[in-house]
Amino acid sequence: MDKYDRMLLAALLEDGRATYAQLARQVNLSAPAVAERVAKLEASGVITGYAAKVDLEKIGLPIQCIIELRLASHSNQQAYDALARIPQLTECHRVTGDPCVIMQAAVGSMHELEALINQVSQLGFSKTSIILSSAVERRVPLDHLQGNGRKG
Repeated sequence: MDKYDRMLLAALLEDGRATYAQLARQVNLSAPAVAERVAKLEASGVITGYAAKVDLEKIGLPIQCIIELRLASHSNQQAYDALARIPQLTECHRVTGDPCVIMQAAVGSMHELEALINQVSQLGFSKTSIILSSAVERRVPLDHLQGNGRKG
C-alpha cells in the first residue's frame, strides 16, 4: 500500500460510486492507472465490496441503540444463531470482557425497542443504551499505514 492506494481508498470510502476519471483527478493519476490499482485492491481482498450509506431515520427507524448481552454460556451457538435472525440488529459482535456480545440495532418506536429488548433478554442479561448522536461514524483508519515502515 503506497500513498496512491491510501488516497484511492479514502476517495472510495467517501464516494464508492466515483468513476475512474473522477478518482484519477483526485489522486493525480491517469484513469487507466486508477482502474489497475482499484482492480489490484479488489483482487487482493483489501476492497471487499461497495455499499450505500443509509439514513435509518429516513426509512422509519429513528431509534438506534447499543445492546450489551451477557450470555449464560459463551459457547452457545444457538444463541448466536438466534441473534442472527433478529432483523432489527444492524451489527452483532462477539467480544471479550463482561458482555459476551455487543450489538447495534435500529427500530421504529419505543414499543419496538421494548419488544427487541425482551427478545434479546431471553438469551441472557442485557443492557441497552440509546444512541443520541455519533461523534465518529464508521470509518477506516488509513492514517495508521503511514510511517509504519511499510513500503508501497
